[in-house]
Amino acid sequence: MVNLGLWQYSRYHERLDFNEIVSERINAQPKQLQILLAELSDDKVQPSDLEWLNVSVAGTYLDDQTLLAVNRSQEGISGVDPLTPLLIGDDSFDGGSGDQIVLVNRGFISQKIDTPKAPVGIVQLIARVRVSESRRFGELSDPATGKLNEVINIDLPRLSQQIENLNTEIYIEVLDSQPKDSPELARIADPVLSTGSHLSYTAQWFIFSIFVAAGWVVVVRRKLKSG
Repeated sequence: MVNLGLWQYSRYHERLDFNEIVSERINAQPKQLQILLAELSDDKVQPSDLEWLNVSVAGTYLDDQTLLAVNRSQEGISGVDPLTPLLIGDDSFDGGSGDQIVLVNRGFISQKIDTPKAPVGIVQLIARVRVSESRRFGELSDPATGKLNEVINIDLPRLSQQIENLNTEIYIEVLDSQPKDSPELARIADPVLSTGSHLSYTAQWFIFSIFVAAGWVVVVRRKLKSG
């Protein structure tokens, strides 16, 4: 039980460290996404070093390749997140190796709303970096092959099978767009920066340990007296 208490205490401090890092990043000034992508390509940084950073980027949506991240919820409402590839820079897409494409989570919409079209032409985005998602334990998985119109996880290597030149390490969530996207799209909620129940669980396990130790002492004393 003491070990469980120590484990919960270590989890509490891990959460504190996570909260500090995320808070610093989401409150920082935006960086140019293309610079970060270059550093990522040169192995100067890892995707985890960039997650939650604010970035600025200009590009053109490839709306015909939009798909939906399903089983999403915000403020108790079930819905989906439209995911649209963004061709970074001008709109001269030719499918060559020089084209840079990043997947954009444009926001959250209720399941009752039809998926809005992405803005046409060049857009200026302020966005937040996220890393490729993987299947959680016990969660349904997306088909390994074939074209996907809906996904459970935003698995970038998997989506690169159907989106040419897609960056397979990070995607971005829109914070602001010029021109504006559909008003039906809600901004993806900020991360919850709480410590959870780790500290209270730590106290509970230590209290249980004290009770067990005290009970053991009582039993031993009774045996000694009776012997």
